[in-house]
Amino acid sequence: MDILFVALLSAVLVFKSVETKCDDQPVICWHTDSPFPLTPPVESCYGEGLCKCTNETADCSSSFGNLTFVPNLNRSYQYLNLSNNNLTNISHRHFFTNVSKDVRVIDLYNNGLTFIAEGVFEGLEKLESLLLGGSNLLGYKDIPSLLAVPSLRNLSMSCLKLGNVPEDTFRRVTHSHLRYLDLSWNCIGSLNMSVFKPLRKLKTISLWRNEIYELATAYMPSWETLDLPTNRLYDFPRTCAESNTSLFPNLKALSLDQNMIQGIDDPVCLPKVKVLSVSYNHFLYFRTNTLRTDRFPNLQILQIMQMENKIYGVSPFFINNSAVAKITFVLNNIDFSKDYAHPDMFGGCTGVTFLNLRGNTFQYVTDDKFHRLLKPMESSLNILSLSGTQLTHISSNMFSRLKHITELYLYENSLTSIPDGVLDNIGPMWKLILDDNMIETISETTFGVELRSRLKDVNLGGNPYHCSCEILWFQQWMRSNPTIFRDFHTRGYRCANVRNVTVPDFVLNPQACILGSDAASLTIAISCVLLFFLILFIVYFRFRWHARLCLYEVCRSRRRRTRTRRFKYDVFVSYAEEDVNWVLDELLPVLEGEWGLRLCIHQRDFLPGKQIVDNIADCVSDSERVVLVFSPHFARSQWCQFELKYCQSFVMERDDVMVLVALQETQSRDMTGAMLAVLRTTTYIEWDEQGEAKTSFWGRLRLALDEMDEPETA
Repeated sequence: MDILFVALLSAVLVFKSVETKCDDQPVICWHTDSPFPLTPPVESCYGEGLCKCTNETADCSSSFGNLTFVPNLNRSYQYLNLSNNNLTNISHRHFFTNVSKDVRVIDLYNNGLTFIAEGVFEGLEKLESLLLGGSNLLGYKDIPSLLAVPSLRNLSMSCLKLGNVPEDTFRRVTHSHLRYLDLSWNCIGSLNMSVFKPLRKLKTISLWRNEIYELATAYMPSWETLDLPTNRLYDFPRTCAESNTSLFPNLKALSLDQNMIQGIDDPVCLPKVKVLSVSYNHFLYFRTNTLRTDRFPNLQILQIMQMENKIYGVSPFFINNSAVAKITFVLNNIDFSKDYAHPDMFGGCTGVTFLNLRGNTFQYVTDDKFHRLLKPMESSLNILSLSGTQLTHISSNMFSRLKHITELYLYENSLTSIPDGVLDNIGPMWKLILDDNMIETISETTFGVELRSRLKDVNLGGNPYHCSCEILWFQQWMRSNPTIFRDFHTRGYRCANVRNVTVPDFVLNPQACILGSDAASLTIAISCVLLFFLILFIVYFRFRWHARLCLYEVCRSRRRRTRTRRFKYDVFVSYAEEDVNWVLDELLPVLEGEWGLRLCIHQRDFLPGKQIVDNIADCVSDSERVVLVFSPHFARSQWCQFELKYCQSFVMERDDVMVLVALQETQSRDMTGAMLAVLRTTTYIEWDEQGEAKTSFWGRLRLALDEMDEPETA
């Protein structure tokens, strides 16, 4: 019954909000209209539909009425839901006379209870679970009488605006059989766990969302589950006594999500913890041996999700625990291609069967680093999720060493194709999730015959399929195996090139595909001839600009020129509006503050009221040099493209030098033709914030700008 009660409270299906206040600050509590897994009501079991019932449940909650009394039901029920009504005062011992003695669970949540008479539940001999949350008028004073019910095993007093637990709250409780206690959504700021010592059979305590900032632990030998999410803890709780024995010798599950913990310091004494969750905390680094075996000898399930800070380093062997079987390391925005993500971070994790890395970045991870990351678990890993990791391709060697994979999740990436046979030998795989990518076609050679025979659960929906002759094989595969194809996210198997048509419904005469094959040779020949002449024209038209630039470079012969006029500005800086912080915070202090140059930047130096085009033309003309700050924002800015083209023509006419700074990497497909032309003919300087690289950047920029001669002396 304990497990059932906890599961019922955790399965939040339909939320209802209740507002309390702690120190005049509102606290929003959430609760289900009914925490029980009700089947659809089959009959009215009281009056004019005030209650609806199934075989075991009488649901008299606000969904069906607004009761001020307990109705006389026509049969015995085990689950009685009276939540969200007006049962404000349980003032006499016979209040539940109409309730069957067989009732096991009573939900009185959100009734505005002001008083509960002592002994009111004593006649309910089988009552095991009681929910009393959602009122500001009950308090710790009511707990002893409730715990006097011999059969009570589970008590929920959440969202009651309860403050710090008084030391004597449970002192009079001598024979309680309570196994589960929920004090979530209250106002407990400081807690000494020793107050719970009289509850000798307590196994699970839930302290969700209490703003706990001060926690004193105590010896709790009976506790098996401790939930402390959404509080204000800065330190991992003390788990060791002075003799280095465990304060929680039988604790199996510990949840510390949504606190402000920055690390796990020695000593740690949690010999039986199997489940540990430290998601949504403030870890900046995951250091070596953070979760090593001597700290957590029985740890099996580890959840580390979405840290509130940017993670600056993941050290080698940061888990180093062969007992861990399931790792959820998701939404941490870690770029696994970078040096701060050590390739041996999972060293020592030789027993992992489940690994979820969703929401990190694997776009530029090489095969060698990928293999090294997963090497410790190659012989044990069954389930792998790389969904939402910005994958753009899968190499033929990427999964070659994973021989035991049964489930592979690659959804929400940018994969355009699956190389033939790349997934054929990665293990006894039966489940493949590849929806929401950019895949256009699935051919007969994409998946081998043996792999297709093993697959029992496939999701390839949400891809922009190109419906043509090439898609007919995939269509036939779907039609012949309708039970294995899923669409969990309801994206559909749609034809991107045919409006309102799905792959299964796409119709194309097979004869058209055959005729197309016969005519392919002639089509290819004609296309090649046309392509040849087109290339000649493109070369002539496209590279006339490059030839002119090359001629300009040869004529300049890398010699310094003598300045024939004085310029108002030393350097004109062309940049996108989104990159202004870098220009003001990095470039301007060095070039003007340290090197003594005069920069022209449009936020400061363009004349108000003057046309932008005229401002650009005049400022470029009045500047001796031009610095272009390339970035994805630069590529998307129309004004930046105008400045680029204007500066190109001015460089040619005035024999100036144009310096390129690559602030961020920009994909070639996102660049304009002018940007590509400049990048292919001009050496550029890449910005990097790392120590030596940053120093090198300023040195190279200084050399580029040092080509400016001193002005002529009188």
